[in-house]
Amino acid sequence: MIAKKEKINILDVAKKAGVSPATVSRVLNKTARVSPELTKRVLSAVNELNYVPDPFAHGMRTKRTKSIGLIISDITNPFFPELARGVEDYVSSAGYSLILCNTDAKRDNEKRYVNLLLNKGIDGLMFTSLRIGEDVIHSLLTEGVPCVLVGRKPENIKELVYVVTDNYKGGCIAGEYLFRLGHKKFAHVSGPLDNSAGRERLAGFLDTLKRYKVKEKDIAIINSDFTMEGGYKSADDILKLDPLPSAIFFANDAMAIGALQRFWEERINIPEIFSIIGFDNIKISGLVAPPLTTISQEIYNIGQLSARELIKIIEGEKGEPIVLEPKLVERRSCRCID
Repeated sequence: MIAKKEKINILDVAKKAGVSPATVSRVLNKTARVSPELTKRVLSAVNELNYVPDPFAHGMRTKRTKSIGLIISDITNPFFPELARGVEDYVSSAGYSLILCNTDAKRDNEKRYVNLLLNKGIDGLMFTSLRIGEDVIHSLLTEGVPCVLVGRKPENIKELVYVVTDNYKGGCIAGEYLFRLGHKKFAHVSGPLDNSAGRERLAGFLDTLKRYKVKEKDIAIINSDFTMEGGYKSADDILKLDPLPSAIFFANDAMAIGALQRFWEERINIPEIFSIIGFDNIKISGLVAPPLTTISQEIYNIGQLSARELIKIIEGEKGEPIVLEPKLVERRSCRCID
């Protein structure tokens, strides 16, 4: 049997020409001036690859596949299955099918899945990260591919619709809660700081503590990766701090749960030694010992709303960015300091 040749798309042309996908789009659509040198490189790549622009990419296709792609970064993080369930329930009720792709937080995987989904004639794309690069997303939007960013805000693409919790406010709530419990020394285990959610949670936490006159030397910051394994490792970094903090804000529940496991192995009692607060309110956070106090975001609802906005765009309506309110969920992993 002869294998079917994979269809060439705009990302392949950009790679061949050594330019961004946005530049390819500008040359082909003549939407902006491009230097003669770059134009020549793009057109040469188009000819060499025999690239024919997909009419879908230009918004001219009339027959839809009724399928949507959801690209997530880590299926092992309990946040994402709950999010994906919200997406799937909504798209299914609207008569669409969902194709789920897990990138393991790798840029090459994200790019490969975008190519795969475009070649399948997907009706729209949902991203939970932008490792592929904002220039690629901009090109997809320019080419008429409906896209929605889920769980974080874009940095420089105003036209990209997003659905997100107010991560900055969530960080503020965590900082204020721990400060009002009487804590004086703090630690924050952050997510990746190339991720807007991680940066905003950190910024909200720091700004709140500074507003309460907490000194910089009394706030330790440990960079991690949003995984349980990262949280487990961060617990050892916390135990090396001198002096030890009495309160720790983890940028998500997965890391907090990983740290709880490590502290349990060292027979460190929570919350007697450390008060711990997470972020997300994943389902397992209420089942660990002790049950985790956390900043809750409506994970399932984020999935539903993201799917709703994407389908609106696919069907010719205007999508709107949505910012949801975080809420404190008090359990038993924090205590008041006398």
